[in-house]
Amino acid sequence: MTAVVSRGAAAVRSGPIDDIFTTLARRPEVISFAVGAPDPALLPGELVASLAADVVAQYGTSALQYGSTRGFPPLLDQAQILLRERGITGPAGLTHIATGGSGALHSVCMALLDPGAVVLVEIPTYGPAVKVFRSHGAVVRGVESDMDGILPAALDAALAAQQVAMVYLLPTFQNPTGRTMPTARRKQIAEIIVRHGATVVEDDVYVDLRYQGNPLPAFWSFAPHNTVYITSLSKTVAPALRTGIAVLPENLLEHVLALKQGIDMQTSTFNQAIAAAFLRSAEGAAHVARAIEKYGAKLAALTAALHRHMPSGFSWTEPEGGMFVWVEGPADFDAEKLIGPALDAGIAFLPGTMFYAAQDPPRNGIRLSFANVPSSEIDRGITVLADLCAAR
Repeated sequence: MTAVVSRGAAAVRSGPIDDIFTTLARRPEVISFAVGAPDPALLPGELVASLAADVVAQYGTSALQYGSTRGFPPLLDQAQILLRERGITGPAGLTHIATGGSGALHSVCMALLDPGAVVLVEIPTYGPAVKVFRSHGAVVRGVESDMDGILPAALDAALAAQQVAMVYLLPTFQNPTGRTMPTARRKQIAEIIVRHGATVVEDDVYVDLRYQGNPLPAFWSFAPHNTVYITSLSKTVAPALRTGIAVLPENLLEHVLALKQGIDMQTSTFNQAIAAAFLRSAEGAAHVARAIEKYGAKLAALTAALHRHMPSGFSWTEPEGGMFVWVEGPADFDAEKLIGPALDAGIAFLPGTMFYAAQDPPRNGIRLSFANVPSSEIDRGITVLADLCAAR
């Protein structure tokens, strides 16, 4: 007998991305610009092992026990230090620890989205988030954007035209484009959000990976009562710790925590204790500084290789941080048609179609993730990509 799945499950489909990752698991020799994950060589294995031993010595078996749904108090304290550096001040009682940034997003969706609810997103946007919204029965609509992020006039019109449950933004080092919303645009968008009484989810998981330029205040600081702020330690510490940090409006926090109890009870106390120890240690700060230096060098190598090798008619972003560069070809270029030939030639990338809410998105975009690629392979990989693009 075939199980009858929910409408939410039926709304989510696998696609080329799944085939790519299946191939990558079998072929480790492939140069992969597809994986948006930290460099394994930059994961702090020895430091985490040492901190884990310290946690057991300090907390004993209590570190292995159930804990507060809102979060492990020492990590909540460290989170306030981290948040203040981003212009997020005063929300100590509104902060909770989630099971990764994705866990925080899922809990917020459960609290905000009924079937048929409208979610507005940038064009393009983070593809897996669109899957999450649709799994909750939401209707996801893209709003026109430029290289500074979502366009104020377009967002204003979209909010005026319909009831909207959530606006989802990645203002800093956006996935997939790498773009960052300037302070002036953040203020414009915040004014529109407040005027319409809308709710923004600010996904800020890449903010610590800045390689040049000056930090910007979080979008939250311009509309604190209308913004859910989500960040994570997955990119700077380790994804497997599954440690996210969320700051929620007061009227939403109680509902999110009640729903979280039904999802996973709490985020692992043990993992939270390790994360807290990492954040307060000099060794943790030194590790993050080293990772930023290495990733910055990789981004520089990638953009230099694009300038050297890509054929005319192609353009790309040059972000100040994050993990991604967005490449666009001529209007008649179809990136999906290169997936198979690229894998045959020993490289992988994600086509831009994976990052749109529309059913018939532009096909001329490519997302390149440089973080997971060995520095020595970047130029060779881009040379192969450029040859494929030239021969399309």
